This record gives sequence, structure tokens and C-alpha cells, in this order.
Amino acid sequence: MLAKEIFNRVMAVDHDQLQSIDTCPHGPVLIGLAPGDEQLAHQLLTQYGKNVTITVGLTTYNGTPGRSPRCGFLRPSAPLPDGLRLSLHLKHDSVRSGATFNATVVVSEQGPGSFRMDPGQPLVAVVVRPDSLRVVGVYSGLIAGTGYLVQLAPGKSGTIPTIGGTERCDGEIGSALPPGTYQVVVRVAPEGPHQTPAYLTPPVALRVTA
Repeated sequence: MLAKEIFNRVMAVDHDQLQSIDTCPHGPVLIGLAPGDEQLAHQLLTQYGKNVTITVGLTTYNGTPGRSPRCGFLRPSAPLPDGLRLSLHLKHDSVRSGATFNATVVVSEQGPGSFRMDPGQPLVAVVVRPDSLRVVGVYSGLIAGTGYLVQLAPGKSGTIPTIGGTERCDGEIGSALPPGTYQVVVRVAPEGPHQTPAYLTPPVALRVTA
């Protein structure tokens, strides 16, 4: 079967499941599926065999669920300036395994000084093991980000749109975080080559469901 024909057939897949698709010259069709979609990956591999190369979330699918990469640990937060407060507000306190979630970071200047930073938007939340900075889940989809200047006078606050995901990255088998209770943290830092100072929001609990 020609790569173009496979490409066109796969493009008919539900776009919530199909994250990316491309072709290699004289090679396989490259298919990227959403985390947790191993069943669809198996169907496509059975149908098209060596004519496709499939990733599910951050894993490679070769007939059985792949092993996720390890994301490691976040660096501890830089000390917050006097009066500066960060808080994270999830749109929902639970999310289905493999799905994305939305949140908002609130920045408040409660001291006598002012605050100015362009962290861009949306910020990207990570999922960590409770009471640790070990990252176990991430969002790795496409982001149409923009600059986002936060400039606060004393006593003022601002909000930053945030997105997160449950793509597994703890070094275990599978593409989506298994059900359980985790925490979510967001790194807030200026855009640019240096990205310092970098602050972490206080962790917020997130329940991942089947």
C-alpha cells in the first residue's frame, strides 16, 4: 500500500486521538497518537505493519505498550521576593488518564514593591509525585504560545493561562499516567535564554481517573 493512501486513511482517525502524522521519503508513515491510545496503535500496526511507525504519547509502540522516558526532577524554586505570592488554580481537580487539563496561575504583589516579568503564555504545568519534585507526567502537545507581560503595582494581582497533561514520563511501561492522586506544579520564569529567576507554584492535588 502506498504511503499516500495510508496517510489519507489515517487522517480519518478521530483528531482527539491523532496528534501528528507525517511521511518519510521512501519510508514509513509516522503516526503520533494521544497517550493511552495503545488499542488504536495496535489496530493500525496490525493493518499497516512495517509501513507505519507509531508513537503513543512519549512511547514507541511496537506491538506492546512501550516504556516511558524519565523526566527527572524539577529544580527547587528560587526564593520569592518579599510580598510576591503565586498560586495555582486547576479548572477541575480530576482528569482522565491520558487527557490534558487547564489551569490558571495567579501572581499577587502584596508587598510595597512592584513586579514585572514576561513568562509567556500558556505556562505548562507538570505532574509530580506527591510531596516531591519528581516529574511523572507532562504535556507534550503543540502550543501556540505568545508573549505575556505581567506587570503588577503594589496590591495588584494578575493571571496566566496554563495547560498540563498526563503523558507518562516516570520510566515505567505505558504512555498515560495510571489512576491515582498526584500533585501539579508550574514553573514561572521569564522567556529568553537565561530564564531566571524561576519560581515554582505551591503544589496542588490532582486526581487521575481511568
